[in-house]
Amino acid sequence: MRKRLVLGVVTVLVVFVLIGVSFLIDLARFPGPVKPTNYTAATDGIKSTFHRGVMYRYPEVVPLLEVSGDHYEMGLQYGVLLRREIVRSLESYEKIIRWHAERTGVPRLLLTAGLKCAARKLSRRLPDRFLEEIRGVSEGSGVPRDTILAITLFYDVSEGKGCTGVLMRGRDHSIIHGRNNDTSGMGGEELGKLTVVVKKNAEGYNAICHMDYPLYLGVETGYNDKGLAFSEETLHVRHPDPGGFPIIYLARIALEECSSLDELYPLFDRYSVIGAYGTVWSDRNEGRGVVVELTPTGWAATELEKPILWNFNRIYDPELAKQQRPYRGMVGSNSDRERITSAFPSKTEYEIEDTVTFLRLQEGPDGTDYSWCGTRWPICNWSGQQMMVFHPTGDGFYLAVGTYYAARQSIYHIHEDFSRPPELFMTGVPLEPLVEEVAKIENSLVSAGKKLQAFVELAKRYRDDANVQFIVAYYSFQQSRWDLFAEYAEKAYLMKPSVAEYKLYAGMAAYQQRQPEKAIAILEEIESADLHPAQEIYRLFVLERALASIDPERSAQYKTLKEAILNGHDAGSYFESSVLPLLNGLETTE
Repeated sequence: MRKRLVLGVVTVLVVFVLIGVSFLIDLARFPGPVKPTNYTAATDGIKSTFHRGVMYRYPEVVPLLEVSGDHYEMGLQYGVLLRREIVRSLESYEKIIRWHAERTGVPRLLLTAGLKCAARKLSRRLPDRFLEEIRGVSEGSGVPRDTILAITLFYDVSEGKGCTGVLMRGRDHSIIHGRNNDTSGMGGEELGKLTVVVKKNAEGYNAICHMDYPLYLGVETGYNDKGLAFSEETLHVRHPDPGGFPIIYLARIALEECSSLDELYPLFDRYSVIGAYGTVWSDRNEGRGVVVELTPTGWAATELEKPILWNFNRIYDPELAKQQRPYRGMVGSNSDRERITSAFPSKTEYEIEDTVTFLRLQEGPDGTDYSWCGTRWPICNWSGQQMMVFHPTGDGFYLAVGTYYAARQSIYHIHEDFSRPPELFMTGVPLEPLVEEVAKIENSLVSAGKKLQAFVELAKRYRDDANVQFIVAYYSFQQSRWDLFAEYAEKAYLMKPSVAEYKLYAGMAAYQQRQPEKAIAILEEIESADLHPAQEIYRLFVLERALASIDPERSAQYKTLKEAILNGHDAGSYFESSVLPLLNGLETTE
């Protein structure tokens, strides 16, 4: 009897272990088995239909899909009609996950399991209608539900985007709403080729239209039939709230249920978000626009009062800004774009062409091309993969897509009626060949070391270009490749000694090469205003160390200035953990 009891217990334990292992294996599988379905779309040329859903695949334009019915039925139509794009996108998503695993050092199976677990947890907060839609997509496409959850909630789990939003006052008190979606840091070259446009006519709710990626079922950019439009920019706070609500589904709830800006505000009291987001809203019927900064602990709204209002990736509200991660206030991408906009023409009324011009901006007030000068960050940059402007009177929107510099690609007017062929609105603006080659490398899903090697090869081909030499120096420093750093920093500086960032890296290189007097001479020539705070920390650190044995009093002065910046941004711990180990490398290598 005792043996039978022991055998029974062992059997039960083995079963539980096998179930557990099977569960973990299932979680770690991505994308998982895509099953054949019993549904077939009818296709006639560029048009495909299934139930009440219609799909248009025009040449040179992203797919346009319209679905109707309850949420399950819309999901079913979505899965069937978009199946070709969905299956193709799974290969891209798998590459993106492998890339994230490699650059974070997390084993891919663990990363996938963690992503699916996080997505499952987030999905429990979603209204039932959205879960029914996901069920419909799964049945129509054959893609496992867990995979769909992981993809549709990937942004809220990972948060890795840039972006620009702008509101402009148009003629007759109209509102023009534009956006650059800078997504390549999240998915590189693979994400840049996946955009689809989906219009959803949900029974009992506002109809919505959004421009996202296959299986992104929330809304990151979109509008409804009541005149509300939405876009957003990623912000970064010190303490995200994993128990918060996904922003992409909060936006979808807002567009499905709200008909004016005033109806939005109670939602922000009702739903606490996971991270921080600079959400941009416009109401074309009332001619109003607003930037709402959402954080886990509160929100703040800034309505459009002047003819133009823009939003970049930093928190503007002084109270909410206390939550911002230190590096976000110290890096230059935001201040660079602010500097560019300071020279943008001031008007009482703007046209759609003005909005496009804004989203294509790359030059600073002094004429410097910010797309090709150190780490300057223009509004139209190598990370931009979508540009859109909502039509001010409701006839659809204007869209440009690309793997990089999307706003400089050809722009098409997508009409509200998808059966009407899209029209070319503006032709693309060619890129310099070298700038384009760098953008391709930046967006490639390879390791940091392989990117650096690609830049080294590029620098050998373009020996007379200072900025490509600097790019090698910059990435060499970030990767502590001291065998390359000084050589390329010196090359860039000798070619263009007037560029403050080239000077900075040349000074650091001189210090790394045990030439403190040279480092001091170069670094003291730089005006602190020509560097953003994070770069100024580099300069002050090296001056402090280089002068320590030469002039202790001046060394102490630079130390005081460095600590003032760190204290001003509450960045002491960030400096100790993320910056100091890198800078210490300048002293520990030959």
